[in-house]
Amino acid sequence: MKFAFALVALTTLAFVPAANAADARLADCSKLAKQVSAALETAPAGATVDAARQLAAKGHNYCGLQLYSVGVSHYSKALELLGKN
Repeated sequence: MKFAFALVALTTLAFVPAANAADARLADCSKLAKQVSAALETAPAGATVDAARQLAAKGHNYCGLQLYSVGVSHYSKALELLGKN
């Protein structure tokens, strides 16, 4: 019985760092989403802004699917198009 409890405890502890890493990536998505939103508010209309909006939407979707690195990549590309990165 003690062995089973120890095994469960160790297994649980093994997943704590993974959860913290996921939170960090989610935080990156949130930070970049705010930056892109602010940049879009001040950007003049045009094809570049439209492309940046599409990239931001894709970033939002990927971050929502917990594919944080892909979402961050799309947000970063949007910022590049807007000249903010």
